[in-house]
Amino acid sequence: MPRVRRTTKGKERITVSLSRKSAKFLRTIRAEVRSPSMSALFEKIVADLQGKTEMEQLDAKIRAYYDTLPESDIKEESAWGAVGEAALALEEEDVQRPGMAVAES
Repeated sequence: MPRVRRTTKGKERITVSLSRKSAKFLRTIRAEVRSPSMSALFEKIVADLQGKTEMEQLDAKIRAYYDTLPESDIKEESAWGAVGEAALALEEEDVQRPGMAVAES
């Protein structure tokens, strides 16, 4: 179990033991990303993992929402999606042809 000791600035000091292979890997990554310290590298790793976890949870909630929609709502969502796709396609055409003037109302 890691030792935990409170430090200033709302941080905690955590001591862990890693295999030599893992420690070497972390030192290599730290050099590659030019992290100012091993602590800063761990903060980045934790933030990335937390972000990934939060995205996975959000995806699961969105999936659950759409899985419970009645068929009529799914058809309506699909229709609105087609409208959005058409609008984006027109917008992309305008961007690809910058010499063409677009009339505004």
